[in-house]
Amino acid sequence: MNVKKHLQIISTLIIIFSIVTGFAAVVYKDTREYQALAEKHLENVLSLSDSDISNHITESVTKPVMVSKTMANDEFLKGWLSQESDHLGDNAYMDQLYSYLKAYQEKYRYTTVFCVSEQTGNYYYQGGLNKTLSKTDEHDIWYYNFTKSGHEFDLEVDTNQANENQVTIFVNFRVVGSDGRLLGVIGVGLQVNFIEDTIHSYERNYGMSAYIINVGGAKNSFTGDSDIFIREDELPKRTGIQEAIKLNQSNAPEMQWFTSGSERKCLISQYNETLGWYLVLEKNTSSMNSAFQERIKSNIVFMLISLLACILAVTAVFINYNRRIITVENMDELTGLPNRKLFSKQYSALIRKQPEGEKSLFMFDIDHFKNINDTYGHMFGNSILSMVGEELRHAIDGYGIASRWGGDEFLGVLSVSPSEAERILSGCMDSLNHEEKEARYRVTISVGISEVNGKLGLEQILKKVDAALYRSKKEGRNRITII
Repeated sequence: MNVKKHLQIISTLIIIFSIVTGFAAVVYKDTREYQALAEKHLENVLSLSDSDISNHITESVTKPVMVSKTMANDEFLKGWLSQESDHLGDNAYMDQLYSYLKAYQEKYRYTTVFCVSEQTGNYYYQGGLNKTLSKTDEHDIWYYNFTKSGHEFDLEVDTNQANENQVTIFVNFRVVGSDGRLLGVIGVGLQVNFIEDTIHSYERNYGMSAYIINVGGAKNSFTGDSDIFIREDELPKRTGIQEAIKLNQSNAPEMQWFTSGSERKCLISQYNETLGWYLVLEKNTSSMNSAFQERIKSNIVFMLISLLACILAVTAVFINYNRRIITVENMDELTGLPNRKLFSKQYSALIRKQPEGEKSLFMFDIDHFKNINDTYGHMFGNSILSMVGEELRHAIDGYGIASRWGGDEFLGVLSVSPSEAERILSGCMDSLNHEEKEARYRVTISVGISEVNGKLGLEQILKKVDAALYRSKKEGRNRITII
């Protein structure tokens, strides 16, 4: 690890030295023929930024599109939509879809995963039924315009009624039955900052402005703008350019120069046929002209400041890297709970800080978890583990700490008596029992509890808790045993 760290530091220093040396050479050359080179440099910056941003946008959106396509071709979803009208009011049947949507939402961390039924017009999302679409509701025109368009999928910027009307990028994908009949639309919603944050970093780094104009998506009710996503008629206002700005649907980027007052502005625009988006980048030369002479005078100071900033940045990266490594090593990714290693440390710290007072150690596992995996698959099993971890975290909040001990086993310590611990964990069991993950399946757990004796080590108390857990399972599961 130390060798690797030293190599990274040496490489960074070489890069810093190269940047400083290159900067000095560029400044010297610019003093001889600055204007021509400045404009050429500006074009190069915009071209490279356009390529980088376009690639980033395409890569960022491709995955949500492919996820939406996977769902749209899922036989479960097609079957569910085909039989939806026969099961209206059947909560168990509806929960199958909610669980399906929630699994995708949690796995990919999308803001929304939604499904619209062509038969009923019902708009479902991972949280349940949001609404029933209506042709008279202005906010719903996106659906009817998209289905009429004949496109397999599109992307839209709209407000998200399932998320407090936040401005959202939606991927809409048609769901078609084997007979070619439209069954509905499925897709995902992403916060606009999913793309805007990266573009803002380019704006800050290169002193330019970037805009995206969505012309390929179905017409919807959203007529506003965000920092990056704007309407085509808003572009002249944002750029301050009164001349006609040419936007053509060519995949090749188009460079245009404009004179606005005393400023020279360069625009580069490119159309992404797959997404139906224009990417427009704008940069002017005024800041370069006004700052050029000052940069020459303060060249040495600037290089020293840049060098210091690079050192600080590298230091910050290493600190952040170490923090992330610590988090990865000590937390269970699936449940968000501490793992065995971190819990052992937390338990020892708790005993040291609170040597007096009642404390109870508990352990439980999920009943018939192997059968769950064998019957419903590992993805469903993982969703069960995630749900159990979430419910456990809520149940013991303020009472103690818990961890995923391994497999489907969870271990925790509460700063309460065994009887009070039984009450707390009973509440967790009740919550899990009401979380219906499949039409014929409810989650139950078997629990063992033992009072913590400060004279005994963790391994010794674990044996007692394990014996209590074994008794709970032996006596029929879905119960709590105190030893």
